[in-house]
Amino acid sequence: MIIRSGIDLVYLPLFKKSLKNGGENFLRRVYFEEELINNDPTRLAGIFAAKEAVIKALSLSTDSWLEILITYKSNGSPEVQIQNSLQFGGQAKFKAQNSALSITHQGAYTIAQFVAILE
Repeated sequence: MIIRSGIDLVYLPLFKKSLKNGGENFLRRVYFEEELINNDPTRLAGIFAAKEAVIKALSLSTDSWLEILITYKSNGSPEVQIQNSLQFGGQAKFKAQNSALSITHQGAYTIAQFVAILE
């Protein structure tokens, strides 16, 4: 059993500038359509931070944005779905016994933390 953790901090004014400068290209490179349904910049910053936290925890390449889908349960808590591209020969590269994702917003900052227990 291996415990992996990743955390990311996003400064909202800088993130909003990146959204403005990157436009549609930035959105399509980082987000799934489902993640863009509510395109509030603060919410998008949370998803961005969550993906960064997952990338750090699992030591993925920095172009893994579209291999990680952030969804929300009915109670509003976020969860991570790893896409098929992170599988080798029909077996998942990462088999998690359990994982948890937390996203919080405070003032000009958004923080996400991801923890996974891997087999």
